[in-house]
Amino acid sequence: MWGIERHIQDEETIEYLGTPKWIGYLKVFILAFVGIFAITFLEIFILKSLMIWSTIVLLMIFPIIIFTKLSTKYIITNKRVAGRNGILSEDFKSATFKHITSVRTKQGMIGKMFNVGNITIDTAGAGDGVDFVWKHVENPVKIQNLIEKHID
Repeated sequence: MWGIERHIQDEETIEYLGTPKWIGYLKVFILAFVGIFAITFLEIFILKSLMIWSTIVLLMIFPIIIFTKLSTKYIITNKRVAGRNGILSEDFKSATFKHITSVRTKQGMIGKMFNVGNITIDTAGAGDGVDFVWKHVENPVKIQNLIEKHID
């Protein structure tokens, strides 16, 4: 359903295929639970009609997070880097190694604890200078090194 294989050319070999790690969504899950708790607290002690809102939040936020994670793919082949995302529609973009100008990683405190971080890939000709941001990648320094070994 959300495969990336159809975008692979015949002469390409896959060196890395990944998806965002669940730990990267920890903040969103915590905020959702805090929001649900706050709404439930208000419903019990102040307003009796807010329980439906906590149910709607629960039923909408969690499936969106899950489907977003499952539909996002990151790939490195022997010729290019590529990414795809989208739940109902698809956004696929790729760049050959000769167009990559820099690769950066960013890890926060929790990311360092669980070896998860974001990778930013800058390409020549990108309007804002950034073409890819891979979020919640496991072992981002290893992936950065894998990309940089292909850059001339």
